[in-house]
Amino acid sequence: MDASPPPSQVTAVNAGNVTPVAAPAPSAVAGPSSTPATVPRKSYPRKPKPKAENLLAYTTAFVPGLYNMKNPAGDYVQKESNLEVARQVSQARAQAERAAAEAARAEAMNGGSANGASSAAPENPLSRILIVHPGSRNLRIGRASDFYPHEVPNCIARPRKAGGVRDAVVPGSRAKRPAQTERNGAAKKRNGYAESSDEDEWVDPVDAKIGYLRDYLRNRLRQERLATDYKEGARVNSANAKAKPENLPEHNDPYRIDWTEPNNRPFIIGTEALRLPESARYQLRWPIMRRGFNTRDWKTSQLLIDDIATILEETMRTELQITPRDYSKFSVVLIVPDHGDRFYVQELTRLLLGTMGFKEIAVHQESHCAIFSAGMSTACVVDIGAQTTSVTCVDEGLVNADTRMTLAYGGDDVTSALVTLLQRCSFPYRDLDLARAQEWLMMDNLKIKICTLEEHMVANTPWDFHVLRTEGLTQKYALRTYDENILAPLCLFDTRMIDSEEKNGDGQIKLWDSAGNVDDMLSTGYDEVTGAMRAWTSPPVPVVDTTQAVEPAEAAAEPPEPAEAEVESASVTPAPKARSPPAPASMPAEATVADSEPANASRSPLPTTRAGLLSPLLATHPLPPTPPLDAAPLDPAAEEDMKRQATVDDAARAPLDGAIASAISVVGTENKVRAAANGILLIGGGSTLKGLGPFIADRLPGLLRAKGLAIHDVQIVPPPRGVNPRYVSWKGASVMCNLDGLADMWIRRDEWQAVGARALKDRCLFL
Repeated sequence: MDASPPPSQVTAVNAGNVTPVAAPAPSAVAGPSSTPATVPRKSYPRKPKPKAENLLAYTTAFVPGLYNMKNPAGDYVQKESNLEVARQVSQARAQAERAAAEAARAEAMNGGSANGASSAAPENPLSRILIVHPGSRNLRIGRASDFYPHEVPNCIARPRKAGGVRDAVVPGSRAKRPAQTERNGAAKKRNGYAESSDEDEWVDPVDAKIGYLRDYLRNRLRQERLATDYKEGARVNSANAKAKPENLPEHNDPYRIDWTEPNNRPFIIGTEALRLPESARYQLRWPIMRRGFNTRDWKTSQLLIDDIATILEETMRTELQITPRDYSKFSVVLIVPDHGDRFYVQELTRLLLGTMGFKEIAVHQESHCAIFSAGMSTACVVDIGAQTTSVTCVDEGLVNADTRMTLAYGGDDVTSALVTLLQRCSFPYRDLDLARAQEWLMMDNLKIKICTLEEHMVANTPWDFHVLRTEGLTQKYALRTYDENILAPLCLFDTRMIDSEEKNGDGQIKLWDSAGNVDDMLSTGYDEVTGAMRAWTSPPVPVVDTTQAVEPAEAAAEPPEPAEAEVESASVTPAPKARSPPAPASMPAEATVADSEPANASRSPLPTTRAGLLSPLLATHPLPPTPPLDAAPLDPAAEEDMKRQATVDDAARAPLDGAIASAISVVGTENKVRAAANGILLIGGGSTLKGLGPFIADRLPGLLRAKGLAIHDVQIVPPPRGVNPRYVSWKGASVMCNLDGLADMWIRRDEWQAVGARALKDRCLFL
């Protein structure tokens, strides 16, 4: 059947030819048109653009306008209420990663792959956690799964042509000053000039105050009925003057070391830096000073942070075999001081998370980590380091912030005092220079070997030490001591022997300014004045016993009999009478009379001077001078800052036993005071001093009773068995890594990038 042609096309048949014929156009129908009519485009004249000058002539990027602070588009991470969003996102990622790691570990333990092939042993999760404990002398770093950390000297040496550093102060350089002064005086006499007696003439504090310690030691020996021959001191001096060195053969030298070859390296760290010969022309610097940044020897903060990062990177590469590409797989536990600068914590956290790129970080205090290592919940932690000493009381696992005290002395000051005393008794090695790193280490090892606080060691005792030479054989010297090895560590209990001005050098440089820091942690009590500091600096109120009133005439006729307090205080240091220095003109008259007498010379239950209250060794230490009445008034904020700094500086010079007594006195209730007194934990490298624990236990009860505390006995807790006192805090941090509670303390890198330093305040209780 043929189909009919469509209506739009008609065919015509003419002589066999088929010709298509177009159909007529359809008629117009009312309705919308399917193809709209074309509208002619209207052209507008384009105005010429003005020439852009001093705008963005070299870029075509879009420049947004100024941000309207009055009407912001959003307030994300701008308010405290909105910070929780960033934390929840970070915690969700952490939980997902933790769940994935647990699933992978479970799969590995259940058989590994699906084809039945044996898989490797599952990795210990503690091996992915690094514990970093920076110190003034050594850096302790290691994995949480290690038993002991890797300890390397926390120093860096750079060529002298490198800029950004200043000449460092050599600790204990005062030992060479008397000889230099004597040579200068002899030269002036030869040239016909008289010796000048100006007020700026330097006086060695050891020479000025050693008489008090010798009198104290003599009284202690007499009390303990230990007979000594005081002529032994002259014999020791004569024997040391005649001592000659002995060369050790190279094949029989156990102290020989391999000196470092510089080879034009840009920097050298750790033990290699200490073994650089003097001819290498390198500058040795210690970036951590007094458990904070060394702003004394660096000119800019960036150079200081760069050197710290260099030490960490090289130590992890050489000791732990961890390269920078693996940093994102490791978590870090950072151990910080109990009381210090908040910028120290903030900048180290920024370095580890932001610059080096670790996965997460947790920050803990030294005393808080120490109690986990010792297995204690309540203790008074005394950490004696190289340059500082900290005293902190921990109550039921929480650090009592009001009991923190930081003392500006440590084991290095004992070494300096020992060098000074040995120089006075004809030290056999005449060319001693503590600016040489190996000779400083030699004297530090000699301090550990001979120093003690046991009075029966006052005798003519022989010792020996070895001097390493860069060129030549090692020399062995014979040395004899009488009482120098006991007087040197007594500087921890009589801080007048420590020259604080020499330790400061040219002063500190303020590299961080809190006024211009918009990412600050707001208000924090980490570096504020504590109650223990105020307890030391505040003068005690004398207590007058009115029940035993004596008439003035009777008191003048009959001399007072010795009270029981005087007999009881005989076990502590009495202040000498004959060698009391003259009081300054600005000191009150009553303080002058009280300070020139023994600590407990009155019948009052409490002594009348601050020095007698806390340390009888400082009975002659005057009170701080009062400002003149006609001084110009200061700004209230500046005056408050000056008072705060004066309190911190005065408390930093407190003796060790006085600092412990001040910290225990502000703990709280009587039960807490008794618990802290019965759990005094000595840690740190300086706590290895022989006889230190019994010496503190003998002096402390009298000081606590003088503060009105009914404490008749204290207990010194030794470090855990098999743990070096220097590693107690590090070991405690490794114990904390096994606890589930540490999971809430981690600060992840994404949270740090979003929140900043405010994440520290939310995670750390001490900030």
